[in-house]
Amino acid sequence: MKNKYFFQILIGFLFTSVFIAWERNVIEMTLLDRLELIAYDARLAATIPEHAIDPRVVIIDLDERSLVEEGHWPWNRVKLAQMIDTLFDVYEIDILGFDVVFAERDSSEELELLESLAEQTQDQAFLSRFQDYKPHLNPDTVFAQSLADRQVIMGYYFDKSSARSTRTGKIPDPIFPKGSPFYDMLTLQKKEVTDPNGVTKQIDADVTSFTANVDELQESALGGGFYSIPSQDKDGILRRIQLLEKFDGALYEGLSLSLARNYLMSEVELQTSLNEQGNEVIDSLDIGTGPIPFDAVGTTYVPYNGRAYSFRYVSATDILNQTVENPEDLQYVIAIVGTTAAGLVDLRNTPLQQNNYPGVEVHAATIAGLLDASFKTRPYYAATAEFLMILLVGGLLALSLPLLGATAQTLSWLLSSSALVALNLYLWVTENIILAIAPLIVLTTGLYMINMAYGYFFESRNKAKLSGLFGQYIPPELVDEMAKDPEAYNLEAKREDLSVLFTDVRGFTNISEGLDPKSLSTLMNDLLSPMTRIVHNNGGTIDKYMGDAMMAFWGAPLANTDHANAAVESGLEMLAALADLNIKFAEKNWPEVKIGIGVNTGEMNVGNMGSEFRMAYTVLGDAVNLGARVEGLTKNYGVDFIVTEFTAAAGANYEYRLLDKVRVKGKDQAVTIMEPMGIKGDVPESQIADRTRYDSALNMYSKQDFVNALKLFEQLLAADPQRVLYQLYIDRCNNFIENPPGADWDGIYEFTTK
Repeated sequence: MKNKYFFQILIGFLFTSVFIAWERNVIEMTLLDRLELIAYDARLAATIPEHAIDPRVVIIDLDERSLVEEGHWPWNRVKLAQMIDTLFDVYEIDILGFDVVFAERDSSEELELLESLAEQTQDQAFLSRFQDYKPHLNPDTVFAQSLADRQVIMGYYFDKSSARSTRTGKIPDPIFPKGSPFYDMLTLQKKEVTDPNGVTKQIDADVTSFTANVDELQESALGGGFYSIPSQDKDGILRRIQLLEKFDGALYEGLSLSLARNYLMSEVELQTSLNEQGNEVIDSLDIGTGPIPFDAVGTTYVPYNGRAYSFRYVSATDILNQTVENPEDLQYVIAIVGTTAAGLVDLRNTPLQQNNYPGVEVHAATIAGLLDASFKTRPYYAATAEFLMILLVGGLLALSLPLLGATAQTLSWLLSSSALVALNLYLWVTENIILAIAPLIVLTTGLYMINMAYGYFFESRNKAKLSGLFGQYIPPELVDEMAKDPEAYNLEAKREDLSVLFTDVRGFTNISEGLDPKSLSTLMNDLLSPMTRIVHNNGGTIDKYMGDAMMAFWGAPLANTDHANAAVESGLEMLAALADLNIKFAEKNWPEVKIGIGVNTGEMNVGNMGSEFRMAYTVLGDAVNLGARVEGLTKNYGVDFIVTEFTAAAGANYEYRLLDKVRVKGKDQAVTIMEPMGIKGDVPESQIADRTRYDSALNMYSKQDFVNALKLFEQLLAADPQRVLYQLYIDRCNNFIENPPGADWDGIYEFTTK
C-alpha cells in the first residue's frame, strides 16, 4: 500500500516538474503556449462589456464606396488637402491622424506641362503669373499648407525584416532623444532566423529601415507616430501593439500614443521598476490619465472593447462632399484616416474576430485605452506568481489525490480548478492583471487523470486478485471496498470475533418427493438466490450451501464491528422475503417452504481450510457448532429464528423474546437462547405487552412456582393458540407439578440430540 502511494506521488511530482520547467523556460511546450493564447482570447471575449460606441474617436474610412466615387487610392494630395480643410474648418475635429504614409511626392502632369512651357517661352507676363500660381499648383505644397498650424499626426512605419537599410522620407523627432537613460531600459524585440545549417534561433530585431512621409509634409504636421504593428503571435492573432520603439539611439512613439498625448496636450512620463533580475526597466508610461503598462520591448495588450466597428466610421467621400449625417458627432474628436477596403489590405486577425478586423480600429481601441488607462498588464512578477502557483497546486494535488477515493478526487479537481479560474478572472476583471491559467488547468486535470487512471488499473488488478480469493464468498461491493487496501486481506487462518448464521429448510424430504428434479432445482435456486442477496446486501460472507441449507458469517474478510446486528437483520429479512416467495410458489402449485434460522456470535477460526485437493474460505470452532445447534432448536420451540445470548448482547438494535436456557448436545456449557422480535421501536406495543406477561410466567417457572406459571402460560396460549412455545412450557409445568425437579434444579433444559 505504501509503495502504491509512493509511486503515485512520485508520478504526480514528476508531472508537476514538467510544468515548472516550462514556466522557467527550461523546455518548450508549443501546445501549452497555444492553449494559453486560446485562454487569453476566451477571457477577453467573456469579459468585453456591453457599451455604446466611444464618441471620442472617429475613423475616417477609405472604404469601398469612397474608392468608387473618388477614384482609386492614392488620391491626389489636393483632394486630401480638401478633406483636411473640411474636417477642421467645417466639422471642427480636434486632432487628425493618418494610418497611411505618403512616402513619395505627388506628380502633377498639368504642373509639369506648365513648367515645360515656362522654360520655352519668353513671355514675361506668363512667367510672372506662373511663379505666383506655382505653389498653389503643387499637390504636395497644397497638402502641406493644409497640414500647417493644425493638429495632424502623420503615420510612418519601421521595418525590421529587411537586411538592408532603406530609409525613405523624414521621420519626426523622437519622444526621447539620443542620450536618454531610458533607451537602454527598453529591450529589443526578438526574431527567428535560420542559419545556412538549418538551425533556427532568436536574435535581436533591430529597426533596419523606415518608410516615412516626404519632408515638407512631415515638417508641416504637428508630429508623427509609427503605426508598425508588432509581429502577430504564432497563431497569427494580433494581441499586442507597440507604443515605443528603439531606433538610432532614440525612442520613438507609436501613432496611437502620439494622437492621445497631443489630444490631451500632455507629455509622456516613463516609470521604471526593478525586474526579477534586479535590473531597472521601463514598465509603464503616463500621459496624465494613469499608468499605462507595457512590457520590456515596448508593447502592450490591445484594449479591445468589442468586435469590429465598435467605433464610429465616416466614409471619406462623405467628408469631401460634406454629406455626413449628424455632423455634430465629429466636433472636437480624434479622427484617424484608415481603410476597411479589402483591396488596401489592412484587415487583421484579432482575439475577437478573424480575418476582417480593420487595422485602423486597433489604433482606435488603443487610443481609447490610453485616454482611460484601461489596459491589461502582465506585471514583472507574473512569472514568479505562476511558478509558485504551479508548485503549490501541483504539490498539494500530487500529495493528496493518491490518498483519496474517486469521488473525493473528482471533487478536489473540480474545486481546485474552479478556485484557480475564479482567482484568475478576479485579477483579470478587477485588477487588469494577466496571469497564465491554461497551464494550471492542464496541470490539475492531468494530475486528476493520472491518479484516476492509476487507481483504476491498480484497483482493477487488486480487484481481480481479490475476486479470485473471495469472489465466490462475498459480493462485488465488498471486493471494491477491499481493493482499497488489498494487502490487509488474505486467506491465512486467524481467530476473530464473528457472527455465524445457519438456515435449513423444514421438511425438505417431503418437498423433494413431491417435485420432479427440474422443479426442485428451480425452487431451490429461487429460494437461495434472494437469501444470498440478503447476506451480501448486509455485508456478509457466504460460507457454503449444503443441499437445502446455507451457512454465512459476518466480520471477515471485511472487518465489521457491527456483525451481530447485521446477522440478525439478515435473518429477519430472510423471513420477510420467504413470505413473498411462498406466494409465488403457491402460484406454481409448489409446496409452502419454511426455514429455520440460527445465529451465534463468538470467537471462531476463519481462513482458507481444507486439503491439498480442495480448499475453502470458512469458519470453524465451538461458536460455529453452537450456531448450527441453535438453528436445529427452532423446530422444538416452534419459532423460525433463534439467536444465542451472545448475539443478543452484541446485536442490541433489536428486541428479543427469551426462549430458554439450554445445554445442547456436545456442549457442557449452558446457553440462553432468544427469538428476535424486530428492531427496537418498530415492534408493536401488543407484542411487547405479551412478552412482559410471558417473562412473568417464565420467572415463576424458573422459581419452581409451576402452578401459577401454568395459569399464565394457559392464558397466553388462549390468546395465541398457534404459539408452540406456550404449549411447550404448559407441558413442562404439568410434568414438574407431578414430578418436582428438586431443590438443586437450575432451570436448564438439556438436549440429547442434535
